Amino acid sequence: MRTFTVGVPGGSLFVYAWGDADCQPLLYWDGLGGSGRHANEIAPVLAEEYGLRVLAPDPPGHGRSGRWPATTYRPSGLAELAAELLSALDVERAAFLGFSWGGRVGCSFAALYSERCSSLALVEGGHYRAPPPAGDDAADLAACVAEARSEREEETFPSWEAYFDYERASLRRWSPALEEAHRGVMREEDGGVAPILQVEALGAIKHGNRVEPVTETYAAIRAAGVPVLLVVAARPTGSDVDAAVARFRAALPLARIESIPDAIHDLVSFAPRQLAELVGGFVSGPADAAGPMTPRPRGVAGRAQPPP
Repeated sequence: MRTFTVGVPGGSLFVYAWGDADCQPLLYWDGLGGSGRHANEIAPVLAEEYGLRVLAPDPPGHGRSGRWPATTYRPSGLAELAAELLSALDVERAAFLGFSWGGRVGCSFAALYSERCSSLALVEGGHYRAPPPAGDDAADLAACVAEARSEREEETFPSWEAYFDYERASLRRWSPALEEAHRGVMREEDGGVAPILQVEALGAIKHGNRVEPVTETYAAIRAAGVPVLLVVAARPTGSDVDAAVARFRAALPLARIESIPDAIHDLVSFAPRQLAELVGGFVSGPADAAGPMTPRPRGVAGRAQPPP
C-alpha cells in the first residue's frame, strides 16, 4: 500500500493505492464517514489476483482529507471531484467501486462521466432512495444537519476499547487490518472517541442525496451502456431491500446482481475475499460473461502514471 496527497481544483485529497501504475485502474469510494483505508483487505486481492490498480481516496471531510464547501457534497459535485482526481493522476478511464454512500457517488459518476467509467460496481449502495427534501433547500439542509448531530452523538464512544468492542460485535469478525481501517475514521475528542466526519459535512451529504435522487441517474447509465454490478447482503424475503433491488433491476435490466447470504451491510469488512472475487471478476473479465469471470493478466489497460 502507498499513500500520497493529490491536489485538485479547490483543495486536495489523501489517497491510498495498491497495484502497479500500468495496471487497469479502479477507483474505490467508501461509505459515509469512511476512508480509503477501508479497502485494505479487498484491495490487495484486486491488485495481486486481478491485476488492478486500486485508488482509494479519503472523501472530502473524511479521514485525512480536509472539509470542502457544502455544495461539494452533492453527488454531482463529488462525481466531478472523482473525475478531477483521475485527471490529476493522468487516468483517462477507470472502473468505479462504491460502497454504501460511495455507490451513490458512483452512480452520478457513471451518469455524468460515462466516457470515463469503464464499469460500475456497487456494494450495498446505489439502489436505496433517500427521503424527499423537507421543505426548501435551507430548511432541508438545517433538518439534515440536526439529524447528523444526533447521529454523531450516538456514534461517539468513551474510549477506543469501547469503540473497537462495538465494531467487533457488529462486524462478527476482527483483524489487524480492520482495526487499522476503523481507527482511521475516528479521533480523540473531549475525552472520548468520535467520528472525524463533522456534523456540517454529514448534513450536507444527507441533503445532497435528497435533492439529487439516485434514481435520476439510472437512465443515463443505461443509455451509456456502462456495465453495472450490484452486490447486496441478503435479507429476509419481503424486506425493503427487495423493493429497492426490484426497482434497480427494472431501471437497469442488464445489471448483474449478486447477494451474499447471512451478511451485514458492511460487506467490505464482513466478506472481503468473497467481495473482492465478485468485483475483480466483474471488472477484469469479459463484460458479457454469465458466470464466474477469468482474471485478466496484470499490466492491462488504463493510461496512468505513478503517483506524485
